[in-house]
Amino acid sequence: LHDVAVANGGTSVEDPPGPRESTMGVMHLCYFLDPDGHKICGIHRES
Repeated sequence: LHDVAVANGGTSVEDPPGPRESTMGVMHLCYFLDPDGHKICGIHRES
């Protein structure tokens, strides 16, 4: 998601995409700004 967003005009923000430890287990997160400046978070968590 992150790579596609950046390749299509988005801007990477915050930490690089990747795994994060949380109370809900390991989640893979990415943050980016869309071309209009909206901050978007992509989350994937194993079920």
